[in-house]
Amino acid sequence: RLDRNKVIVIDAGHGGKDPGAVGYKNYREKIVVLSVANELKKLLRSRGYTVYMTRDKDKFIKLSHRTKYANKKNADIFVSVHANSVAKKNAHKAQGIECYFLSKSKSERAKKVAAKENSADLSDMNFYGKKSFLNTLNSHNIVASNKLAIDLQRGMLGALNKKYKKVKDGGVREGPFWVLVGAQMPSVLVEIGFISHPEEAKRLVNTTYQKTIAYGLA
Repeated sequence: RLDRNKVIVIDAGHGGKDPGAVGYKNYREKIVVLSVANELKKLLRSRGYTVYMTRDKDKFIKLSHRTKYANKKNADIFVSVHANSVAKKNAHKAQGIECYFLSKSKSERAKKVAAKENSADLSDMNFYGKKSFLNTLNSHNIVASNKLAIDLQRGMLGALNKKYKKVKDGGVREGPFWVLVGAQMPSVLVEIGFISHPEEAKRLVNTTYQKTIAYGLA
């Protein structure tokens, strides 16, 4: 099939010295998202796509280098995989799956999630300049990224709801994520669940659940 002649770059968030979110029972985001990213890579390659990973082991990569890598590979799609978290006092309340695409979002919730994911590499903020970076955004890519986010969200929920109860739909949102800045192709940041939520965290470290998420994304 002609549409399989595509290049996809999968970005497992965080890594190395940056564990990402540390949630319930000290589960670490960097480990969970790498497992999901690996499952997704296997699935997509088995379907005939060309797939690259920004990291395939536990190493730290600057945020700006992740999209640079995708651009170098002439990727058609860039997907960054993350897990969400909140402070312990709200851990039982916050759960759900969300997909984000890059924009100047004014939403407080989006800003909070973005601040958390951006904090891994503060040097990039100076590199891009907090306000000027959005001027480089390609509006065509924003529309395509929005559509991609809707598809990925629908795919994940569809796959998970067949096997699991009470999977919460956090919706598709827009936000200022540094890891998506500079991507020359449709790009999405996926939050596969809250690693701080006791029930959701237990699912996130489960291999079958990880494979189901990957299947939904694929």
